[in-house]
This record gives sequence, C-alpha cells and structure tokens, in this order.
Amino acid sequence: MEKKIQLTPKKIENKEFKIDFKGYNADEVDLFLDVVMEDYERFASLLSKAFEEIDGYKNQIQELNEKIERLEMEKALQAKNIAVMEENANTNVDILKRLSLLEKAVFFNEK
Repeated sequence: MEKKIQLTPKKIENKEFKIDFKGYNADEVDLFLDVVMEDYERFASLLSKAFEEIDGYKNQIQELNEKIERLEMEKALQAKNIAVMEENANTNVDILKRLSLLEKAVFFNEK
C-alpha cells in the first residue's frame, strides 16, 4: 500500500485557481504556494539524501555479512587445523613414550 507523491514543485508553481467573486487574494495564494514549493523542494532533497544513506548502509551491511561468512569459514578451517594438530601431538607423545621405553630396554639390557 505504497502512497505515491502527487505534487511536484512544478505542479505547485503552475497551479492556477479559478477566481470567484469572494475568492482569496491571488498574490497571497501565490506567496503561500511559493513557500510550499520551497519546503517541498527541501523535503525532496532530504528524502533523496536519506535514500542515498540507506543505500550506503545496505551496502555496508552486505559487505559485513560477507566478511562474517569469510570469518566463519576461516574459523571452521582453524578448528579443523587445531584438531589435526592435537591428534598429531598425541601421536608424537605416543612415539616419544615408545622411544623412551626402547632406549631403556636397549641401554639397560646392554649393561
């Protein structure tokens, strides 16, 4: 249910009113419409600026979401690397224990 803007500064400027016997003063109406037109132009400018900022924020959000995805992938990869390193460390400890037992057996049996 989007409402469309019906007036533009040009429509306001070019608006002509019928003159009745007991109508409004045309100069006053013109002055008032000039003020309305200026405000309308300011509002249009502010709205345009706001939309540009929103687009900028949307781009920032997209970039940050992409960065989060990359960092999550890196985190998963690092977790996998840590698991492999822990497994290797455990294997190395087992090898060192066996080597130590072999050294004891060899050196103590030679004497």
